[in-house]
Amino acid sequence: MTLSTRIRLEQHGVRLKAEHLPEIDEVFSVRLRSPTEIAKRIIALHALLGVIFHRDPREVKEWMEKENFLHELTEREKWAFELTELPEAEMLWRQRAMQTNLLTWRAESLYVLLWASGTIPTMIEPDERMDGSSVIDHLPGLGDPLQPFIRSVTLRPRQEIAEELHYYLALRLCEGVMDNIDPQVVEERYYALYWIACADDSEWDEVEDDDENVVEFEFEVEVEVEEKD
Repeated sequence: MTLSTRIRLEQHGVRLKAEHLPEIDEVFSVRLRSPTEIAKRIIALHALLGVIFHRDPREVKEWMEKENFLHELTEREKWAFELTELPEAEMLWRQRAMQTNLLTWRAESLYVLLWASGTIPTMIEPDERMDGSSVIDHLPGLGDPLQPFIRSVTLRPRQEIAEELHYYLALRLCEGVMDNIDPQVVEERYYALYWIACADDSEWDEVEDDDENVVEFEFEVEVEVEEKD
């Protein structure tokens, strides 16, 4: 796992000076969430982004109500859904305002969750943002029943998810030395990976990592940027 992280960082021009890079199990207590939990979170983010970007967000809310899914949303997500209760002109104004909100970065989390479910074969590197057109066909369509999708979701092997979490944790600690990588992409993908892999220590919209362990990991990591031709 540490070798994989080293190689991937070197592909972005970063070589680790530290001889020892802790394995992810030395940093976090890893227990993966169930496929059902991941499926429901995928739907919640799909609906959240729908409320923010769909031409009529009320249709998204009606869909979630029909499927008895609103209780699966976090308080922050329910707050976003409140715009559907406003008069139309005010609703559309607030929707446009939300399209510049940090919540829109949840698209990167959605992408990670689809990858973890095995729906997307490989994750693009962090120097590229996800393209919504690459995931839309893997998600339930507006008005579709949700249970078939929930039942269809599987989970990648623990090793694959742990390796990706290890890589994105290292990327967070390299922030500021990799000009071609958007730190918000890294942060959002790390957020989702941590939620998936550390089920005992995380809740969506309330995710907190283990600061003491991360400091230990960071202490072992120094970086130098290699000049490219």
